[in-house]
Amino acid sequence: MIDKSKEINKLWRIFRLDSSSVLQLRAIPPKGIKTDLMVRNEHFRAGDYSSLEDCKRAFETRALQLNEAGYNVYIVMNPIKCEFMGGAADDKDILCRRLLLIDVDRSGNSSEPANQAELDAAHTLALQIKEFLAQRAFSAPIMVMSGNGYHLYYGLVDLENTPSAAKEIRATLHTLSRLYNNVEVSVDTTVFNASRVTKVPGTLMRKGVASDERPYRIAMVCDEA
Repeated sequence: MIDKSKEINKLWRIFRLDSSSVLQLRAIPPKGIKTDLMVRNEHFRAGDYSSLEDCKRAFETRALQLNEAGYNVYIVMNPIKCEFMGGAADDKDILCRRLLLIDVDRSGNSSEPANQAELDAAHTLALQIKEFLAQRAFSAPIMVMSGNGYHLYYGLVDLENTPSAAKEIRATLHTLSRLYNNVEVSVDTTVFNASRVTKVPGTLMRKGVASDERPYRIAMVCDEA
């Protein structure tokens, strides 16, 4: 049995907080499932809490509540400007780029949960990319099993949020896609935008109809990576 409370706490290995941080939690109804749920955007401002730990716990508690209610739960990947006010953060609301996300998932139809063979193929490809980038002096990433594939998170040195940064990240993803995509799994080249949301570890990821062969899975940080 996976301890969701323990797993979601690993979120902070990926996302760094300080006293001016603004976290955005995005709760999205699962695709392929009939539901009355509506998209929700909720914000957690570190300055509103007595400590960063209290802010983290509040985010974790709410994320698990919404996930239990049937939502898939995401977090905006890069730091949001402290003056941000509103609903869903846009690229212009991002302070800087702190992470490079490499998302490895199934090729072709992904309307249902991945089976184990597809998940294993994504893991193999993620490890190949990790080794390729290590040989080019990239620091070690944090790996996450995203529910249906694998994510690699590489830390950036708070790059300025500019069109040129977006272009560079997009080019990196396209290069990896060109080198490593195959008939089974591929690199998602669309995740280059600054305000990209990404899955919250410790939460169940729902897509389409689950079965014994294609179960829903809890997103998990892979400690071995």
